[in-house]
Amino acid sequence: MRIFFYLIWATVLVTSCHNKQEAGVPILNLAALSAIPLEKPIDSLAKGETFIDVQLPVGARIEELSKDDLSLLKAAAYRFFGKVKLVDNQYVADIKDGKEIEVSDAVVSAYLKAISSTNAFADSLKKEGQEIQLPAITDEYRNALLK
Repeated sequence: MRIFFYLIWATVLVTSCHNKQEAGVPILNLAALSAIPLEKPIDSLAKGETFIDVQLPVGARIEELSKDDLSLLKAAAYRFFGKVKLVDNQYVADIKDGKEIEVSDAVVSAYLKAISSTNAFADSLKKEGQEIQLPAITDEYRNALLK
C-alpha cells in the first residue's frame, strides 16, 4: 500500500507541476518530499505555531533547496495535510488561507493547486474507464514528513 501511495503521488505530481524539464524532482512531489531525510527533526516547528514562509524559486527542484528551506517546506506540508481529507475519491482541503495554519499563502496555494491537479488526474482516468482509488492522507504519511 505504501509503495502504491508513493507511486500515485509521484506520477500525479510530477506530471502536474509546472517545473523545469531538467532532471530532478519537483518541489511538490510529496512522495519524494517525505522520503528525503532531514539532518534534524522538525517536530516542534511542524506542530508549533511559528509562521512558516518558504521562498520557492519558480521551477525549483527539491535537490536545489537548502536544508533549511527543505525543513520549512516539510513542516508546512505537515500542517497543510492535517487539513486535507479524502471524500468520494477527491482530496478536499478545509483551508482558505495560510493564516489558519501559520503558513504563507504562497505555499498553501501551491499545495492547493497540487491537490486540485491530483483530483483532476483521478477524474480524467475515471472518464477513460481506468478509475484509481486515491490514498487517504494518514498520520503515517504526515509523520514521515517530520524525519
